[in-house]
Amino acid sequence: MANDAGAAGQIAERVGMATRLFDDGKTAEAETIFASLHAVTKTNAAVNRHLGVLRAMRGDYAGAIPFLEDATLVQADDALAHNVLSVCRFETGDHEAALASADAAIALRRGFGEAWNSRGNALNRLGRSAEALEAFKAASQALPGDAEIHVNISNALRDLGRQANALKSIDRAIALNPRIAEAHTNRGNLLQDLGEHARAVRAYDTALKLDPDSVDAHWNRSLCNLLMGKFAEGWAEYEWRWKRSSPETRPRAWPMPLWLGREDLWGRTILLHGEQGLGDCLQFIRYAPTIARLGARVVVEAYAPLTELFAGVEGAAQVVTRGEALPAADFHCPLMSLPLALGDAGGAPVGFEPYLRAPAARTAAWAARLGPAQGLRIGLVCSGSATHGKDKARSLSLAEVAGRLAPGPAYHLLQKEVSAADRAVVAARDDLTAWDGKIADFADTAALTQAMDLVISVDTSVAHLAGALGRPTWILVGFDPDWRWRLKTMDTAWYPTAKLYRQPARGDWSGALEAVRRDLATVVAAGR
Repeated sequence: MANDAGAAGQIAERVGMATRLFDDGKTAEAETIFASLHAVTKTNAAVNRHLGVLRAMRGDYAGAIPFLEDATLVQADDALAHNVLSVCRFETGDHEAALASADAAIALRRGFGEAWNSRGNALNRLGRSAEALEAFKAASQALPGDAEIHVNISNALRDLGRQANALKSIDRAIALNPRIAEAHTNRGNLLQDLGEHARAVRAYDTALKLDPDSVDAHWNRSLCNLLMGKFAEGWAEYEWRWKRSSPETRPRAWPMPLWLGREDLWGRTILLHGEQGLGDCLQFIRYAPTIARLGARVVVEAYAPLTELFAGVEGAAQVVTRGEALPAADFHCPLMSLPLALGDAGGAPVGFEPYLRAPAARTAAWAARLGPAQGLRIGLVCSGSATHGKDKARSLSLAEVAGRLAPGPAYHLLQKEVSAADRAVVAARDDLTAWDGKIADFADTAALTQAMDLVISVDTSVAHLAGALGRPTWILVGFDPDWRWRLKTMDTAWYPTAKLYRQPARGDWSGALEAVRRDLATVVAAGR
């Protein structure tokens, strides 16, 4: 008994020593002692808590979790351990568990500002922005001088579509701590949302003075410059996309070097590979003939839905589907790096000619399926992929569009995905046909689109396809447009046969749809 008591006393003494070292910032020495203690007493709550905190401090969140779980199992009233466990679970992607740990900490200490912040972070990642905002507000009440919490409040407000209030919150964060680069980047994003693009660039400039390697600041500044038509600056900085954590811009390992315009391509083979969305590939495959004219043999790697369509692109000697074995090549270049490589500072190649065409067999098959035209044929695309990050800002219901359609033409839904609500609209109209069940890939969509006299589309891949085919195209563009649609203009250099209908205010499609209704009525009345 005495020996046990003596051993316990020695352990307690060493825990106290290590704790003092930890509190004094001597973390390496503290961790050495805590690790040696853990080897002989794996259930000591203080030892486990400190080992978990120390691992979390150096970014080993996964390694910290078992220690913190053991600490809270032994000492369930340790609010600090619960909160650090929440942070670690959040950083490893287990957001539901992070929320539970934050709630456990708050239940123990209602005024625990850091735990309220952890709760807000978890809720935000779970898509529960309104609840996240309330949690961040509670965190701010407990920690009114914490600038990072005001950054989080701003993010939640932006997610809720309250940009003006979000800007006030980010300005408050900057007033509290003007040296947070992320806050200036977020300010730039909000100013872009609000249509203040020149001010947005200045905010990104400030962020980059504080953190020259900020990927988000470089990336967003590139998009803003492209949107404003500053293509030389925009394309150069667009290469920062490869440093982003987004899966759509994850770099791939290539055995051949990247070509960005410096090396002579005559007699060489270059692999042009698709990236990001299908619309991006449809837009930038236009450069393949230019590369071929430099004397290169052009191999194109395409996403499966685009392979057959791209096989007909001028200058493409070979088209392979992503995932298939690739031929040997001297260089590679992502499609969206081609403007930079070719020194295209104009925003689109000069002298546009339609650069896509549907395969002849598909064209014939769709001609037989559609039968003889009895009047105008108008293609419709009301929504894009629901997985797109900004789909809610660009997509409409078919009912919203159908109410503006003039009688007379035959309307054809060109999109491959049709919701149950949209299908009900199709069923209620004799002049509207959905073709989703017959569209296998973009070769089918191209053949169907070629048969249209006019295409009316939201900002999605079929809008690019129709423009690339040279079909008359009306594109509905959101208030905060994608960079390629520029600002205020009704036309676009990318697709001379396209006309843009812009939202006058965020979320308000009424003005754009009314303009479409008027123009469509004129077209139908003229019979063209």
